[in-house]
Amino acid sequence: MATITIDDKEYNLEDLSENARAQIGSMRVADQEIASLQSKMALAQTARNAYARQLAASLPEKEATANKKKDVITIDGKKYNAADFTDNAKQQIAMLRRCDQKLATLQAENAIAQTARNAYAAALKAALAG
Repeated sequence: MATITIDDKEYNLEDLSENARAQIGSMRVADQEIASLQSKMALAQTARNAYARQLAASLPEKEATANKKKDVITIDGKKYNAADFTDNAKQQIAMLRRCDQKLATLQAENAIAQTARNAYAAALKAALAG
């Protein structure tokens, strides 16, 4: 006989209502989605770190003049002339930006999945109480 422990109380799955079992199933799906999103965030962060290291190794030697405002790229508070970057460095910047966008999207999706999981947990507690 399969059991599940919720809030330190053990329940026999067969004794639970159909609604409670559905909420448990939905929570499991949400947990799987959260785990998947966290893995994807770790991958994107690892890639971002690699692009940042590659960019750091190929920064232009000279910084932009203090009064220059157009076609300037600021990295870690230092300003560089965009024209002084190699094509490879420009590609690293583009990929850093893409990683930042991807991380923001994944974080939003993770928040949505977590909110859904919380809602399923609340619905399960209500089903168990009533």
